[in-house]
Amino acid sequence: MKSFFLKTYFRLDLLRKLVRYLREFPYFQHLCGFPTLPHLATFARVAAWFREEGYEEIHTETLHRLGLQHGMLAVIDSTALRSSLYDSQAAYGKSTRLHMFKGYKLHLYTSVEGVALTYAFVPANRHDSAIIPALLRTSENLGLEVACVLGDAAYDSREIRETADSLRIQMLTAINKRNGVRKDGYGRVMSDFLQTAMGATIFNLRNQIERLFHTLTDKGLEGPRMFGYNRYHFHVQLVLLMHNIGYLL
Repeated sequence: MKSFFLKTYFRLDLLRKLVRYLREFPYFQHLCGFPTLPHLATFARVAAWFREEGYEEIHTETLHRLGLQHGMLAVIDSTALRSSLYDSQAAYGKSTRLHMFKGYKLHLYTSVEGVALTYAFVPANRHDSAIIPALLRTSENLGLEVACVLGDAAYDSREIRETADSLRIQMLTAINKRNGVRKDGYGRVMSDFLQTAMGATIFNLRNQIERLFHTLTDKGLEGPRMFGYNRYHFHVQLVLLMHNIGYLL
């Protein structure tokens, strides 16, 4: 794991570059605990294990050690991640920041303190509202007790609210004006609540996830030269894990 964290810190987009880096700098090889440098194939096998199983195990243990409070307030949002134009597994999508781009989207579910609870990493053409119900259920599988989730107007959908209700989570989102004049109870009540001092104060906490995205970007979250879903996904997992572990230090 130390070598993978080293790869992420120095923004090495390929395992081959990591192996070359460790060979050229024996000091880092020693810090990673390698008496002799493993073969590239060994790094590739461990990376596949981490992506498929290891991340969830380490992430779950990290959340447990953080001792997150029950009934927490959480935030959900997505950010665009550009990839190489030669990435055949990426897709074209739209975002507020980049407009039209080719790459992936990271849907992130966090506490208001900035701890990454769970995530979804998908091609950029997948709509936000199609991802969130499964993401909310994942938090339950992790044993997280979330009382309220804040989100922007993209998450104002009946399916998301029904999923949240089944998990006893209160969704607090902006009203999506593209849905027309809202006559349902949620549209009438939420519109008035967000205009109150309490509603505005609570909803403004949603800005915490924007700051988190900026922090993760500074840590190398976006890799415009990367190509391949698995390679990019592995990189995103490492960035999120390193971010959460930082709360334990």
